[in-house]
Amino acid sequence: MNATWSDRWQAEIERRLGEGVELEFTLGQFAQAVEAGDADGALQAFLDGLVSASIALRRDVYRCPMGPCARVLPAGMANTVCPFCLADYQQEGVAPEAEPAYRLVGENSRDIRWVIVIHGMNSRAKWQEVFSWEIANRLSYSAPVLIYKYGWATIDVFARWLHERLARRLGERMRIAIEQAQKSRLPTRPDIIAHSFGTLLLSRVLEKPEFADLKFGRIITAASIVRPDFDWDRLIELGRVEAVLNHVGGQDRAVPLAQYAIPGAGPGGTVGYLAASTLNVRADHYGHSGFFIPENLGVAISRHGLWQAFLTRPLAHFRPQGAFVPEPHWRPAPLLLRWCTRALAYGVFWVLAPFSWLRRRLDP
Repeated sequence: MNATWSDRWQAEIERRLGEGVELEFTLGQFAQAVEAGDADGALQAFLDGLVSASIALRRDVYRCPMGPCARVLPAGMANTVCPFCLADYQQEGVAPEAEPAYRLVGENSRDIRWVIVIHGMNSRAKWQEVFSWEIANRLSYSAPVLIYKYGWATIDVFARWLHERLARRLGERMRIAIEQAQKSRLPTRPDIIAHSFGTLLLSRVLEKPEFADLKFGRIITAASIVRPDFDWDRLIELGRVEAVLNHVGGQDRAVPLAQYAIPGAGPGGTVGYLAASTLNVRADHYGHSGFFIPENLGVAISRHGLWQAFLTRPLAHFRPQGAFVPEPHWRPAPLLLRWCTRALAYGVFWVLAPFSWLRRRLDP
């Protein structure tokens, strides 16, 4: 077998498995896709080799023998009359032609049915509108997008009790949205895109027993301030979460500081998640908000972009550029140091709280 041709055929098989598309095909259809003759014995031997390796299954299908038609006949038909061209085979003195057909052993691609987006700190309505517009216009699927708005978050992030209040509101809003989706015949599991402080609020919701009934599809965290040792594996094993992509900014200067000022935070957005079932991908030139610059966002959710691929493709064959495995021995900063820096941050909170309240009243 010509090595160049076999490499091309193998690449086409890997593409189909990776994207979860065109997993079923006849010999002729595959030959046309790789520009090979369907009578090429080497091609059939290659496909039968996939069957021997349990990569594909084989069965025979029947094709209408009438030249102008030549369509594959539905399975289980008596095959005496073509349902497409209505040719009577007995009258014409012909019989349907057998042809090998194959089915690759893999998952089909999934649709993005609907998405909840949880933004980070200091997010104005204008930014949210641009984000929603980019999502709605660039996704390949017609998917409702809920931008969850918890308002301005600045010094609030220093106080755990405010985290709890914001997380409770988020969980309640998610429950309402899931109930509404069910009434609209949408799946009850939304996909999630969360950024910065929004990732921490999401983790709080996932930890709260009162929201244990909430289940989610695939989750993307960007510039995450969730601890690297957060137990995503348990959530995936319990069926609460389908899969997690952690998008890391190589130039992020904010995430490493989060654990020193924000209770319960950690550098998941730089170190990565330690959970074996999560996928960490680094974008070397992205800063803390680089994921949501319109041109970068457009690339991420384009047809072959990272976010679009993660949300739609089978993950068994998903190996994106920039994927990495974090060092397994991460430890948080010394507790005494974190206590000191958080105490200072909490003091700042109480000094600035009246000004923050006034600003919210004037600039909601």
